Amino acid sequence: MSVSVSKAVFTSTLLRRDFESAAPDISRDDAVLFTRALSRASNICTKSEVKACKDFIIRNVIPSITRTTALTKYLVALSKSCTPSNADDLEGLDGSGAEKSRDPPTAAFRRLHLLYIVHDVLCFMFTRLKDGPHAKQFTSSPACTEALKSTIQSLAHLAAHSDGNGPSATLASVQMIITYWEKLSIFTLEQCSDLSSSITTTRTWEDLDRHLASKEAKAILDEQRRKGEESKWILPRQHHLPYDPTTPWHDLPATNALYQKRTRGFPIRANALKPGGVYLQRGGQQASESLRRDVEQLHREALRCFDKYTDAKEVKDVDALGSVVWKDRERPTRNYYGFTYEGIAKRKEADRQPAW
Repeated sequence: MSVSVSKAVFTSTLLRRDFESAAPDISRDDAVLFTRALSRASNICTKSEVKACKDFIIRNVIPSITRTTALTKYLVALSKSCTPSNADDLEGLDGSGAEKSRDPPTAAFRRLHLLYIVHDVLCFMFTRLKDGPHAKQFTSSPACTEALKSTIQSLAHLAAHSDGNGPSATLASVQMIITYWEKLSIFTLEQCSDLSSSITTTRTWEDLDRHLASKEAKAILDEQRRKGEESKWILPRQHHLPYDPTTPWHDLPATNALYQKRTRGFPIRANALKPGGVYLQRGGQQASESLRRDVEQLHREALRCFDKYTDAKEVKDVDALGSVVWKDRERPTRNYYGFTYEGIAKRKEADRQPAW
């Protein structure tokens, strides 16, 4: 994704209200000022410039996973655009106002300055947001933390990359930052060692781009697996067929009828079954640990039916009529109402016979 596209996506994300988080609304002027502040901080890495960017991110971005994801993509794209052949971004270097004009930093140092911004944000999250008054003022989710941790590793690779033939002038600074991450437990000792070893590997710019793309693809796949695992345990609001909230009573899962029988105290009636199924007590929420254990145990028990070492006489199932289906065909298969497929077939055959 190009830097212009990622910038436009990030700006539009800031302007859009996020109803799923406590992130405040952002005006267009504030969004534009922040993107300019990022470019300015990449050129002029003073304490005040970095702090201004960090404060905006803490207050307006990290409460929302949507904004955090858009910001991480924009920062990586902005860092990749900092190359010796692309030195057009002179934000803060034109000598406007009372400031004197300055010489632009090298591309490697611009990438390092962007790393400093995310580094300050993560340090704030792992120190101030854990306890104290800041923990009550600002909110963040584990998903936002993981997104920033994944991005800062990419920024570290980009910042440590050498634009020339010799070692990078920013490598020592990046290694010091990685050591600090291990002290704050942002990353484990093993992760920091792997990252330090990876950034010292000599790569061309194209090889580094492919390396980061593969890591990003792996991170996306891991995130999809994590979301899939979490969503698997979210209870539906009603006990109906998957993706069909208007399931008629005759297609509802059998537990709806069992629930009606237990709560009403009389045999199942069709008109007592609500279309779409009964409402669950914890519908739309994560299943409890006890329910997870019960479901996993039931699933393991069901898989035993397909074990080739299981005695066929001990395996049974239920057909669409609710009749017990045994592997032993000689066993009775009559259901609660006395209907069976064999009985229905015999009844139809009898109806075809003439009455005289």
